[in-house]
Amino acid sequence: MLFADPREGDEGLIIIEDNVLIGSGVHVYVANHEYRDSHIDIYYQGHSKSKSVRIKKGAWIGANAIILPGVTIGEGAIVAAGSVVTKSVNDRTLVAGVPACEIKVI
Repeated sequence: MLFADPREGDEGLIIIEDNVLIGSGVHVYVANHEYRDSHIDIYYQGHSKSKSVRIKKGAWIGANAIILPGVTIGEGAIVAAGSVVTKSVNDRTLVAGVPACEIKVI
């Protein structure tokens, strides 16, 4: 387990299970900039509460993929290179694109 944001206690974890393949240039985020108030510059709004990311066993994350806060990548799932994953991915499912969409169940 990696504590990506120690300010959040048990939230903000990056959990990578056994036998996961991660390509080069992959980014995993547990928080984002806050942008709720259009009258205040984003610079001054701080960050959202951290949400953990879990990559389950046997998954494969292709090069330059981006995984956003709160996402779980299912067991044996594949994230195609360059994809932006905004929602959790089911077990044994191939996702691709921006935002990542289900291509097929494997």
